[in-house]
Amino acid sequence: MGNENRGDVEQLIQAGSIGQVHVHQRVPVALRAEEMPPGQAGFVDRESERAELDAAVARSGDYPTCVLVTGPRGSGKTALVRQWMHESSQVFRHVVRIDLQDRPASKQRVIEHCLRAFGLEVPVDADSAEGRFRSFTREHDVALVLDNVAAPASLLPLVPTSANGLLVLIGWRQWPELVVRGVVPLGLRRLDADSGVELLRVGAGQRVDEEPEQARRLVELCGGLPIALRITAGLLAKRPGRALARVVADLEVDGRLEKFVEDGVPVVLEHFEQVLAALTERQRELYRSLGHVPGPTFSAEVVAALAEISSDNAEDLLYDLHDANLLECTDRGEYRFHDLVRLHAARLRGEDGGALRRLVDWYRARGAYADRAAMEPDRLRIGQDDPLVAGPQPFTRDAAVAWLERERVNLVHVLAAAFEHGWDRAVISLCDSPLWTLHHKHKYYADVVPALELGVAAAERCGDAVAESRLRTLQTQLLLELRDFAAARRSGERARTLAEQAGHRRVLASALEFLGKERAAVQDWDGALALFAQSREINLELGKPRAVALQEYLIGRSLVGRGDPRAALEALDSARNRLREFPNDRRTPGRIRVVAARAHQALGRHAEAIEELRAAEAGIRELGGGHDLAEPLELLAKSLRHNGNEAAARDALAEAVDILETEHDPDAPRLRALLD
Repeated sequence: MGNENRGDVEQLIQAGSIGQVHVHQRVPVALRAEEMPPGQAGFVDRESERAELDAAVARSGDYPTCVLVTGPRGSGKTALVRQWMHESSQVFRHVVRIDLQDRPASKQRVIEHCLRAFGLEVPVDADSAEGRFRSFTREHDVALVLDNVAAPASLLPLVPTSANGLLVLIGWRQWPELVVRGVVPLGLRRLDADSGVELLRVGAGQRVDEEPEQARRLVELCGGLPIALRITAGLLAKRPGRALARVVADLEVDGRLEKFVEDGVPVVLEHFEQVLAALTERQRELYRSLGHVPGPTFSAEVVAALAEISSDNAEDLLYDLHDANLLECTDRGEYRFHDLVRLHAARLRGEDGGALRRLVDWYRARGAYADRAAMEPDRLRIGQDDPLVAGPQPFTRDAAVAWLERERVNLVHVLAAAFEHGWDRAVISLCDSPLWTLHHKHKYYADVVPALELGVAAAERCGDAVAESRLRTLQTQLLLELRDFAAARRSGERARTLAEQAGHRRVLASALEFLGKERAAVQDWDGALALFAQSREINLELGKPRAVALQEYLIGRSLVGRGDPRAALEALDSARNRLREFPNDRRTPGRIRVVAARAHQALGRHAEAIEELRAAEAGIRELGGGHDLAEPLELLAKSLRHNGNEAAARDALAEAVDILETEHDPDAPRLRALLD
């Protein structure tokens, strides 16, 4: 029998050689270290985040895992980790959680806490304590959760060393640079409407079904932030007879941040103040400046103009605020506030100092460049923007259209802010240049109709009859598209009167043109032809051949409507000849082809009509498609069906219907009836 021991004993005496006796005290180990609270019933959403945690552990293979969970206070970081560990298939023998309370914590302090939780003695020597920690976590599956960390980089050596070991770091700030050290980042998004309503249901019960719109509005007012939703649900649980509409009304007034109170503390507001205190002065200054931004998103270029700094500095500061979870980054590289953070920044913005005016001026100049790149450079403009576009053109046509699409909502908000501050010239310019150009590409009626109302009001306020006439003319076009012919006529007549009073011949020609369109829309072909002829004569006098060509195109369209297709083709041929001088106008030739196709159809020449329409379709698609495709596709379906190609006809008509329904065009039901 050899001199060795088998099995566990509390004390062991070994005899080596006579004269020496070694006594080894075995330190008792706790049966289980479990310091993480269990999951909770009623936990909602976060399926994707829980799946990411599962995937992170699975990917680690033979190595321990380190995950960094970040988000603002109240976003449910700790609740997510707790729920995941409760439900996870990964079983840990020991789970230790330490709340570091957003204060720097030494590695030694954490190790000592863990050793005590494991039931081990804590050596006095720091190296020995770390060695014991590593030895223990190598032999046992340990999950260490460090909550409210302030400096996670210094805590990375605490990753439990077994292959199944897990270190979870939880904090309000993002540390993206830690990814190069093997840390898996997991940022928490706001709850979506459905998940937010389910969280409200815990306290509100069936009221969320009785007042569904109010329930979703409550989720919006809480910014999808779990702590705000939980506090609101708690209030509803305490007041079982209170209607959701009353709670909505209470949160919609000023002081919303002060109303999310827990244990007497406005917890959401307090968190924002704590985060702000941790920023540098430059970061705080930019944060306050961002409170002036009227739109939902902003790029580094926009912020540079707002704060009078370089784009590089703006980008660096935006990254800093993003890392502090004060900003969210969109998939297009722009930034936005969380809804409740926006309220906080607006509280602190202080004196404007010209910040908003710089932002408005930047959008005005940028919009003028985009307008001139996307539309014909010589089209009628009354925004007085020429001095703003004296530099190099920053856009290609496609880039200009893309910028207008991306900035559409911001442009509308900037215009409204400019109107509120009485900056009428900027309002007029934004209506006349970027927003009208964007409307030519895609029909955003919900944005452009109210914007033009502000534009007309701004022109009236500053006494600019020429601008008012032009904007009322554009308003006439919108009303025609919306089939409000009586309002369109009133708007057009007022535009004509203003132009005549101002003595501005080119604006008058435009007003006559759009009045002619109104007459054509109600099939008063003779009235339309007379107005188009007047507009044509004025443009001939002014030496505007492209404008003359446009009137000839409209005359051709009206002649088709009146039943004179041969005369229409003559007018259209004249328009085509004039437009040869304008190779950059790639839109009007397609329109002429569409009217020529109508004339050919009226003459029974469907092969010629199809040829014109196919050419028009190709040109419009090359320009990006959109609303302009609907008419040629409808006409193409008519000629294809006449020639017996029913399948191709239905395909063309179906695409036209899809375009109009997507853009909520009032003509969509008529086309849908043709398809059905």
